[in-house]
Amino acid sequence: MEGPPARGPLLAVAAVVATLPLSLVSTVLVGEATPTASVVYLLPVACAVALTAVAVRRIPPQRRRPWCWLLLAQAAYLVGEVLFAALDLTGNEAWPTTADALYLLAYLPVTIGLLGLNRQRGGSGHLGSLLDAGIVTLSAATLFGVFVVLPIATDGTQSALVRVVSTAYPVADVVWVFLLARMVTGPGARTTAFWLLAGGTAATLAADVGMNVLQLVEGGDTTPVWMNLLWQSFYVLYALAACSASAPELAEKKPLEGGGLTVPRLVLLAVAAVLPSAVLVGLALAGREAPTAWLATGSVLLIALVIARVWDLLQQVRSQAVQLAALARTDPLTGAANRRTWDHELSRACALSARTGEGLYVALLDLDRFKAYNDTRGHQAGDELLKAATAAWGDALGADGFLARWGGEEFAVLLTSADEDGALRRLDALRAVVPHGQTCSAGVARWDGTEEPAAVLARADEALYAAKTGGRDRLAVAPELRSRTTGAGTAAD
Repeated sequence: MEGPPARGPLLAVAAVVATLPLSLVSTVLVGEATPTASVVYLLPVACAVALTAVAVRRIPPQRRRPWCWLLLAQAAYLVGEVLFAALDLTGNEAWPTTADALYLLAYLPVTIGLLGLNRQRGGSGHLGSLLDAGIVTLSAATLFGVFVVLPIATDGTQSALVRVVSTAYPVADVVWVFLLARMVTGPGARTTAFWLLAGGTAATLAADVGMNVLQLVEGGDTTPVWMNLLWQSFYVLYALAACSASAPELAEKKPLEGGGLTVPRLVLLAVAAVLPSAVLVGLALAGREAPTAWLATGSVLLIALVIARVWDLLQQVRSQAVQLAALARTDPLTGAANRRTWDHELSRACALSARTGEGLYVALLDLDRFKAYNDTRGHQAGDELLKAATAAWGDALGADGFLARWGGEEFAVLLTSADEDGALRRLDALRAVVPHGQTCSAGVARWDGTEEPAAVLARADEALYAAKTGGRDRLAVAPELRSRTTGAGTAAD
């Protein structure tokens, strides 16, 4: 049986974290690429990947597949890092390189892995969180497209290959934005492993965006210390997530409260929705030329996503309203109509009977010796008896009968029939279907066509009392039916 991570991996984690300051010091002291600087940078990366490989094997097999994809992505990134360092140390200044191919290919397994975790957590069936992630991603994609992709793609001084690879990175960063937004906005348990994965994803995204901004503003290929530290944090935080005892719990489903719209999320969505339009207005006020078509298109698409999100919220509200209405009409234990619904249905049935002239019969059923049953077998057994009796009586009555829980172990029945003897036989037959070898008593009255609904119910209650005092396990009828009890299989007590 697989248990939590052992102490050895935890000590290894501490060793990995301890190597980060070495990389920082090396980068600060050595202002250029040297073998020592490269080794110190790659040391925590390699250790983190190795640690992830060990930790993934300890995750239960049924939840391991997404983590295997994440490990494959880390391994691809590591090979790319090694190739990049080797080319850099040999003075190879050609670009793009084979390392770039590995960097870009690694986006595929990391995407599959994070989306696989999201699916395990129940996020694939939650439209609201998908729309939220779409709003954030589209806002980022619009800005990336305008300020990064378009300038690179239209730069005639670069070769086609350089432009393709250069634009592939910001496009991949948009994928990172989507993956991070999908994680944070989706349902599922917010465990330590979850926040470590989110932190690692945010770290590499921040480093990539920072690199794009620096290249646009300053040019050149110099990598600041903080950027290396962020890229290293990606490997280390993913390794820590895999080692965390909460890694298997990451796949646990947990619904989002209130449709997932918390105040921070609403603020984030509002900023994301208006950002392209705000940038367009800002550029216009500053007198700078703006790619109006791109920004306007992004704004229109964002409005469409926001409308879709509002529609999804309205659907949730309608669904919840239907559920609340059903809860207000039904008994929570048995699922039968409750007393409030019974009062409404009795009045409606009386009005209908007055128009049609068809006979309306009211019966009260009471499970015999229910308290003793509860005391000897337990309240759970009593609840099961109530639910089973409700189901059996509902099936026996059919579509033209109405059953409600009157209170405790008492139930009320409405039955419309032009055949009085047949109606009494059907009501008496309810005694035969009481489950678990138990019995019930019943009292029946007929509405006279003019009286208040409460009056016929009171006579049915009197008849039930007569059945209980007359020995139980029998059906008693109100005075207006006693002349019709012969041959009906009833007890006229």
